[in-house]
Amino acid sequence: MNSAQLRPALVCFAIAIAWPFALANADASETVAEGSIVSSVVSLDVLVDPPDLSMPWQTEGIDLSGGSGAVIEGNRILTNAHVVADAVAIEVKRADGSERFPARVTFISHDADLALVEVDDPRFFKGTKPIPIGRMPKLLQQVIVYGFPIGGATLSITSGIVSRVELSSYSQSNRMLLSVQIDAAINPGNSGGPVISDGAIVGVAMQMIDDAQNVGYMIPVPVVRHFLEDVADGRYDGFPMLGAELQEMESEAQRNAAGMKPGQTGGLVTRVDYGGPAYGALKPRDVVLSTDQHPVANDLTVFWKGIGRVGYELTFQTKQVGDSVSVTVLRHGKKLEKTIKLKPHTLLVPGRRTTERPRYLIFGGLVMQSLSEELIEDSEIVYPDSEVFALLENVVTKERREVILLQQVLPHPVNRGYQDWGGETIRLVNGVVPRDLDHLAKIIDSAQGRWLHIVTGDGFLLTLDIRAARAASEEILDAYGIPDDRYLGPSTSPEPRRRRRRR
Repeated sequence: MNSAQLRPALVCFAIAIAWPFALANADASETVAEGSIVSSVVSLDVLVDPPDLSMPWQTEGIDLSGGSGAVIEGNRILTNAHVVADAVAIEVKRADGSERFPARVTFISHDADLALVEVDDPRFFKGTKPIPIGRMPKLLQQVIVYGFPIGGATLSITSGIVSRVELSSYSQSNRMLLSVQIDAAINPGNSGGPVISDGAIVGVAMQMIDDAQNVGYMIPVPVVRHFLEDVADGRYDGFPMLGAELQEMESEAQRNAAGMKPGQTGGLVTRVDYGGPAYGALKPRDVVLSTDQHPVANDLTVFWKGIGRVGYELTFQTKQVGDSVSVTVLRHGKKLEKTIKLKPHTLLVPGRRTTERPRYLIFGGLVMQSLSEELIEDSEIVYPDSEVFALLENVVTKERREVILLQQVLPHPVNRGYQDWGGETIRLVNGVVPRDLDHLAKIIDSAQGRWLHIVTGDGFLLTLDIRAARAASEEILDAYGIPDDRYLGPSTSPEPRRRRRRR
């Protein structure tokens, strides 16, 4: 399914008011018994100030959004990441209460679109009973969705059944993770609300499909448990990747050419990310016969107890970063056993930026950023080679750990002739392939001679006078109200060139 068709079930409001919020939700039923599920369902009102990806040194401005959540063990509120992403202030209210309490995000997983929110005031939890985390629901199992969708102020409760279980794209991150399709109504504002069966959480409402009726998705228990176990040590590590691309082998000729015996099934390795978890263990043209003792079918699925056939990626996505996965491969007709340690890994073009603030570098008015699918979707102009990297060549190589985008050019005499450029990838800088944004900054900062030559992905050449561009740096930053010439991340950034304050 095209991830563009998926939409988070988040409700947003345009506001022109100051904190505290002016949303006056009516009380839910006054007769709700303490300790019931309803008393542990909460609404979240969130002031957000998201970054402006087109001008990464600034934000888009304050807005108000809303979502739902549930109290779970440890006096924590479980909700969606997209409900609290870029939050500057959060208030929560119980479905059976009237008072709002300030809250804060303690952990967030953009991969799994999950977050944990905590409230410091113990009065908020008086009379609540944490909703337990249940089991993975089965097909046709009835479920109940609790939340605060648009169209009303009080708690909404809808019911439906589980209609499909598969790996699908999470719109928050574009990661392919286990998801459950249900036919219960999920609408904007339901995001983060608990999906209940037999008195326990079996999922978290996540997103719906545009132009479809009663087709919603929830984050299922295995993904929720993975997130909770991950952060139990006080740190979020994420969901592991194999760092290899597999191709279906439904062609008999393909299987025979690979030396597979009759009845053998598997997936053909087409690419291995340089330095990734599978690097050194798998090679292109290997056939992966099984992962973690699960035979891989020719359509790249495995059988999973309680679920049925599902994408083979589930065999390592259920593990934590740092764990290992066993892989049986066929190489030149010989069966080999490999153990792959699932170390941290990021795609060449990730679905979402890898830091909360967008990373960028400005030189001579050229605004350069690390390419992500989020940036592609946000940009008004993106050249085809950017989409090719994202869709077809999304593999880390020895030369590239990131793809750098020339996002725009801030007009100034030093860059005259290029002021309508923007959207191109950067292939070479003074003859060198920039491995990532940090490497690009080092290339530019240490550049000698008179000229800086940049070759774009479509083969065009952009040339700047290095000395003139450096001399114009402060003037450009001052003219456009930019505080720093770069942000490369919280721990890797060289000292930025800051504007000097004029007296």
